[in-house]
Amino acid sequence: MSDSRPNVLWLMTDEQRTDSLGCYGSPWAVTPHLDRLAGQGALFRHAVTPAPVCVPARVALLTGLYPSHTGVWYNHDHRQDLPLLTDPFREAGYATACFGKQGYHTARPAFALEERLVLSEHVHYFHYAEQHDGPAHGMVRYPYEEGEPWILGGRFPAPADETAEAAAVRAAQSWLGALASGSPFFLCLGTNAPHTPVVPPAPYDTLIRDQDIRLPADDTLPRGRPAWVGEDVAEVARADRFRPEQIAAIRRSYYGEVAYLDALLGGLLDWMAAHGLLENTIVALTCDHGTHLGDFGLVQKQTFYEPVVSVPLILWYPRAIPEGGVYETPVETLSLLPTLLDLAGLPAPQSDGPSLAGPLTRGSEPEARPVFSEFTLGSYRTRPEDRLVMVRDGRWKASCCLDPYPHDVDLCDLEADPQERRNLHGDPSCAEVEEHLLGLIAAHIGG
Repeated sequence: MSDSRPNVLWLMTDEQRTDSLGCYGSPWAVTPHLDRLAGQGALFRHAVTPAPVCVPARVALLTGLYPSHTGVWYNHDHRQDLPLLTDPFREAGYATACFGKQGYHTARPAFALEERLVLSEHVHYFHYAEQHDGPAHGMVRYPYEEGEPWILGGRFPAPADETAEAAAVRAAQSWLGALASGSPFFLCLGTNAPHTPVVPPAPYDTLIRDQDIRLPADDTLPRGRPAWVGEDVAEVARADRFRPEQIAAIRRSYYGEVAYLDALLGGLLDWMAAHGLLENTIVALTCDHGTHLGDFGLVQKQTFYEPVVSVPLILWYPRAIPEGGVYETPVETLSLLPTLLDLAGLPAPQSDGPSLAGPLTRGSEPEARPVFSEFTLGSYRTRPEDRLVMVRDGRWKASCCLDPYPHDVDLCDLEADPQERRNLHGDPSCAEVEEHLLGLIAAHIGG
């Protein structure tokens, strides 16, 4: 393309854990395409979501603002008129589009063209279509009558090209093929996968053997966990409602779904390369949050444990980002859009997330700073006004419920206790650290 400004391809997955990718050290992941992207670009090992639930996280990424600044704390919060960090791209003449899953509640769209492709006609969040026998396809559904019967495992009952993700890739290719020559583009491809319903098509449903997937060291709720985890979250997401073989099927389906997604995204990248569309394109991969797969005695998300709040963040741009960068400093994914604007040479509106473009282009660690995550349990239709906030500062992580006053503290030393089994709240030897972290939370919310 004749325009010297870089294009942007944002690959936005849903509910993706870091251990679903080989580039994050997973020995069982089958993700050669995304691993290659990371190896040729930059990978952040400790990228923290601004919220461990869908809509607040997505709104935060699009605005660069924490939930405490957007007012979107849970999935059912009403639409807000918010500044969007995609606006400067449109104002600068970029063609912008998003195909697949959007999943945010704002008063106006973030992209000039948006096509919603989330679920296929074959499988809903809670059930297979009438023409398909769910149990015959290995369906594993959450067995709690008062909760939501999410499909957490199974097999897609139709050819792979009939998934919503495959449809989104085809729509993206069609849009790219019709673009006027010389016009820079910002394309977001949003996938529902590996969010529920977790039903990879054959052969991905059996691609990864159960025995190759490392089970959690301890699959019970930690002692000393916050009350809101042990009571409210566990009430609707306890893993002990499943038999061990069902947990194995859930995990096999999840990692198989990511392997399928890797193949799809790899195909898109290869197609773009063959059509000269990657020559001056920034590629970014991240997601809204992670999930539990039986670890910590839970399924689904909405906690501050590492499998949920620590998410993939990969950036590739050979013209400016050195190859093979692996960064250990904790960062926030709400820095993504400010970083993309910076790399594109566009002014970034004020936001909570600092641009990572400078460290990326220098190949150096970003400046260390506390990182935060926030939400309420309103998506579970309980305690919508009780703000839950987490801070990570280096090796230390703390969280608390702020309402009606700060309480229910969880304090963890991630270096000494990476499995987060011991709550150090109240330990005299950690009193100064706890006071410091709770002070960071207080200043953050008051700021």
